Amino acid sequence: MRSNFRPNIRPATNIIFVIGTFAIALKINPLAEVYQGKILCIKYLKHQINREKLIKRLKLVKQANQSSICDSVLKS
Repeated sequence: MRSNFRPNIRPATNIIFVIGTFAIALKINPLAEVYQGKILCIKYLKHQINREKLIKRLKLVKQANQSSICDSVLKS
């Protein structure tokens, strides 16, 4: 009887590659969100976007002190 092991290696490796790809994507996603926030704050400090747009995109509650909006985002 012939072994059935060898033909099953290829689909198994494909499944492992797909699982690995999604695992990497899920780890990178939070980093991308942090850097998007930093980019928005840099644009705000360079007066390329206004305060309302920054607050809307970062989903923040409006604060009285304008300089403290980006301090915590840029330090993280």
